[in-house]
This record gives sequence, structure tokens and C-alpha cells, in this order.
Amino acid sequence: MRAVLFGFLLAAVAPQEAPEWKSIEPGLVLAFPADHGAHPAYQTEWWYLTGQLEDESGARFGFQFTVFRRGLQPGAPRAKESPLRARQVFAGHLALTDVARAETRFAERLQRNSPLARAAEGELEVVLEDWSLRRGARDELRLVAADPERAFGFELALRPAKPLVLHGAGGYSQKGGAAGNASAYVSWTRLALEGTLVLDGAERNVHGAAWFDHEFGSSVLPEGTDGWDWFGLQLDQPDGRELMLFVLRDARGEPIEASAATLVERDGRARALGRADFTLIPGASGPETRWTSPKTGATYPARWTIVIPEAELRLELAPLVSDCELVSRTTAISYWEGPVAVTGSATGRGYAELTGYAGSLSGRF
Repeated sequence: MRAVLFGFLLAAVAPQEAPEWKSIEPGLVLAFPADHGAHPAYQTEWWYLTGQLEDESGARFGFQFTVFRRGLQPGAPRAKESPLRARQVFAGHLALTDVARAETRFAERLQRNSPLARAAEGELEVVLEDWSLRRGARDELRLVAADPERAFGFELALRPAKPLVLHGAGGYSQKGGAAGNASAYVSWTRLALEGTLVLDGAERNVHGAAWFDHEFGSSVLPEGTDGWDWFGLQLDQPDGRELMLFVLRDARGEPIEASAATLVERDGRARALGRADFTLIPGASGPETRWTSPKTGATYPARWTIVIPEAELRLELAPLVSDCELVSRTTAISYWEGPVAVTGSATGRGYAELTGYAGSLSGRF
């Protein structure tokens, strides 16, 4: 479960009721590379990269790059419709967490569909102004994105170390009991990363590991979902597994039954886990287990324990930097997204995304 998607558009753009949008249904069949591309028949879609990297001196960083697509009106353009009419909107988020400085820099963009904002159908090629993410030979991803005003940017090559993972049942990721409360969800859970980071005018060679998510659908969340906690974890050798886990929370903060996870074995085999197969324990109250944002006043968990008895995993998670809250003007949603360290029955690294703590997302998408 990813993405802070376009809840803002429900209020800012107020699209018409659109029963024509396609829904993700059981029996979904995905084909690649075609399904890496855009799916304009569905209302909501995003492409997401997160990862941890370090430079030649050993300085550590986390990064996030996301492009969200939101359809405003389904179907083909109507007769005599203006070619300038916006039928899709693209938003982009770009963030860098500097571990040594304990700071996070955040840039964002918003554009209607145009030559400046587009996502190809049938192939992974997403462009938002001068930001781009493209798939090349042998599934290598190329990311180019920078923000001169905030003085950081990336040019990265990312190569899958394991096969593509289809979450849920062949990519069908159910989020609730009602028809259509589902998304198509796929990931590369371990990407070897190398390239350059430009920070405050200085270029650094960097290497590390990243995670890629692509998700699309039309009616993703059930009513009464306040937010979610999502984790993408990469465990060190000799374990060598990855774990995707999301917990959807109701108004009381309790997990919704559709919460789920995927455990990826060392050889790339993926196993879907249901709500009963794992436990997520957020940190208790206290200065080290919760963090309160000085910008929004929201209080987020800052420690977690994940227990998966069948896989003999008990993982302890802690943020590398406390302040990874992203306050978005383009989406009018604030959320926490940042790098975490993993200890416990295995060590490793990963990313966490926490939504709904700075205001409920119920009914927003």
C-alpha cells in the first residue's frame, strides 16, 4: 500500500461521478513490460522509488521519488472537446534525508497532462518537467531528478537483484471487502543503486539499495480508513529476504482486516501474508518511541516491532532521522516517509511511510 495520492483533487478539482472508471477485480492478469506503463482507464496510479545510499566517504542518505497520476474524467475525449482540457494531473515528490545532518529536504511539482507531464502506456517512461524515470535494457531503471532551489538532485541507475514481485494474488492487492477496494500492486524489492548525488553544489558518487513500487486502481480504500503504516524492508545476508507490510488503520487506530504483507525469499519466491500472519507493534508513548512534528503538531510512532512467527522473524525498526515529515502543498496531505534501520532476528534497512496522523484520510480516495 503506497502513496499519499490525490486526496487533494477530490476537493480541489471535484471530478464528476465516474462509474466508467475500471476497477481492479479478482483474477487480474498482468503482463510485462506493458503493465509497467500507465493505465489511464483507472483513476489512480503511482510509481515510487525509495532507498538508502552512501557516498565515498561513508556519509549516509535516504531518498524518495514519486510520480502520482490522477484521472479527472474517464473515457476518450468527447466530440469538440478542447484539446487543452485536462484529463489527467501528475504530481511529483522528491525527498532527500541527510543522516549526518538529521535533516530532510523536500521538493514537489504539479502539472496537468501535457508534453511536460506524461506517462507512457505500455512501457515505464514517466516524465514530470525535468524529472524522469525510465526502464531500459534488462529492466534497469534510470532516475534523473533535481531541485536547484533546495540544492539537491540525483542521477541514478537501478538494477533489479531479484525478479519482479506481484503482491497479493498475482498482483491483485485487496484493500477492503467492497467491490473495487483493490489495486494492482507490483514491486522490485531489491535494486542495486549507483550514480551521483548533487548536494549544495558538490557532486558525490553514491551506491546503495532501493525499492520500486507501482500501483494502480480506481477505488482503493474502504470507508473509515484513517491512514496506513507501510514498510519496505531489505534484510542483510545471510538472511537476504525482503518484507513489504502495510497496516490500514480505522478511526480508533486499530488494524483493518485487509492489512497484508509479502515476504520475499532469498531466491525471489514471494509469499503473501494475511492479517493473522503478522503483528505490528508501534512504539509506546515516550520521547524515544514517538515523535511530534513542529510543523503540523502531528505525533507519529518512532519505533516498531514486527513479528512473523511462521518466518521466525522478530524485527525492531527505528528511524535514522526523526524529522522525515513531508508537508505537501500540492496534495494538501502531510505524511512521514523516511529511512529506517532494522535489528532483531535479522539486521537490515528499509523505508517507512506513515499517513493519517496529521489528519484522517477517510473518504479522500
